[in-house]
Amino acid sequence: MDEFNEKTESLNDASSIEEVKVNEDFQKLVQFILKFIARSKKIIKKYLWAFLILFIIGIGTTIYFILNKEKVYSAGIMFVLKDDDASNPMQQGANLADPLSSFLLNRTTSQAVNIDRLTEIVNSQKLLSNVLFNKCIIEGKEDFLINHFLKQYYGVTDSYFTNYSGLKSFDRNKYRVFLQIFSLIRKNISVEQTKSGAFIMKILTNNEELSKVTSELLYQNLSNFYIDKTTEKAQRNYVFLRNRLDSIRNMLYSSEYQVANFEDRSRNLLLYTARVPQVRQQRNTIFYETLYLEVLKLFETSKVTLNNITPIFQILSRPYYPLSLVTMSSLLIVIIGLFVTSIVLFLVLILFYLKIHVWPDYKYLFQYKGEEV
Repeated sequence: MDEFNEKTESLNDASSIEEVKVNEDFQKLVQFILKFIARSKKIIKKYLWAFLILFIIGIGTTIYFILNKEKVYSAGIMFVLKDDDASNPMQQGANLADPLSSFLLNRTTSQAVNIDRLTEIVNSQKLLSNVLFNKCIIEGKEDFLINHFLKQYYGVTDSYFTNYSGLKSFDRNKYRVFLQIFSLIRKNISVEQTKSGAFIMKILTNNEELSKVTSELLYQNLSNFYIDKTTEKAQRNYVFLRNRLDSIRNMLYSSEYQVANFEDRSRNLLLYTARVPQVRQQRNTIFYETLYLEVLKLFETSKVTLNNITPIFQILSRPYYPLSLVTMSSLLIVIIGLFVTSIVLFLVLILFYLKIHVWPDYKYLFQYKGEEV
């Protein structure tokens, strides 16, 4: 029992000692803060002119940014995009079994496109290179879109790019210029999706006409690119069957003409052995007729399938003049300016404090080391 009491008393003594240390540390911190505030007041009074100059510079910089706010014009196109799920095997089977009903049904049950997929396509180098090397008229001059960007953002009045045959044809300098404009336009493109599923594609530039033309070219190239890539396989199948159908039709017509020619020459006077080529030609004609009907059926099915899987783009709203002007709020600029100015003033105060009250205590250490060297 005595041992337990001794341990309890020792623990109480240790806790009381820790509390005393915490109180002493807190008092030291409070004293340091009060001393820092008092010394800071003296520093501000002594170097008031320096703080006033910095404050005036901060206010002047803020006013300059307010008066020279960058003007950016926003051009947006709202559209809907419906894309059928061509990878679904059950749907493909339904298309082949009944193309007409499949066409009528799938147009009303098509799936919405993933916004991440659409955003990747819009920001891809393949698509934006096609957009930038479209010729358009801006401020009365017809030129590549990339040359109009160079003029608006970098003051290049002459046409830097005069022809385009693919990115592989560029040398190092031209490709570096292309990447610079590519990064610029990619940074200013945004794709959003509303709750109803419609897409809003916006482009921001410093020129009103440039924003409008770029948004229209971007939508045009996006729709063409998306449709081409989605229907590429079905399009190849459609073209193959169409060419095959034309070839079989020509062979059928030729065979029918040869059968008629045999009959015209024979007038039922040929011997049986002489009729063998005519019989063979008649058999070929029947074969071509059967083959033609089968290929025609496949061709009609492929035509309906191609039309069925082709994505539907429909514009809900397009940009018109005048475009909406996007600028940073003056209040926000003032808040940022005051915040940055306050940080600079505080850092200058810390430097004066270190120079006056800290540096003298440690200056001798550096002097001693210098004498040893």
